[in-house]
Amino acid sequence: MKTTIQLGLGQKWTASATAEQGAGEVREIMTLGAGRVGFRVENQSLALTQVSEAAYRAWIRETEAVLTRDAIPAAQLSPGLELGRRIRLLREMAGLSQQQLADKVGISRSAVAFWETGRSGHVGKHLGSLAQVLGVEPEVLLTGMAYKAIQATLTPDENTMLTLYRQLDPLIKLQAQKWIERRVRNKTGEEQDAKPVTQPKRA
Repeated sequence: MKTTIQLGLGQKWTASATAEQGAGEVREIMTLGAGRVGFRVENQSLALTQVSEAAYRAWIRETEAVLTRDAIPAAQLSPGLELGRRIRLLREMAGLSQQQLADKVGISRSAVAFWETGRSGHVGKHLGSLAQVLGVEPEVLLTGMAYKAIQATLTPDENTMLTLYRQLDPLIKLQAQKWIERRVRNKTGEEQDAKPVTQPKRA
């Protein structure tokens, strides 16, 4: 009986040292979705390679690869963290250090480090220049892709929200994502609202 290999963002898989091809190769999953896996091979090209999930699982089986770093827990994934991962990946693909990127954008190196660890802070006002230096459109930096068609069943209110969201500028989209993230965290008790809810006075 075959066991299903669970793939996740941030996982690192290391091929067996006895594998016929690519012995000891380490692959880190950078993107995952729509049946595709984007990975980077350690100590080789910084370029991102895209394959189907089935092909990635086949590589794991064929090379007897073992999981050497687990996936990022779903609870830790957020728009800020995803944006930070994209900034780091694009920076490394451009061959820039954090200091070099900071110099080109006109910010401090600590700000770049701050963003890359998922604390987006004031990244919004630098989104345009950051995207320009990294050689992508602001929309690509923000969402990870220029456009991606996804089949989905939406309720009328979800459709309205999506239609309105698509009309926003990339900076406002980032702000909207962060606002929604705060509301969800507040609901699950991970974050408390700064303003207490006041009950209406009875007449």
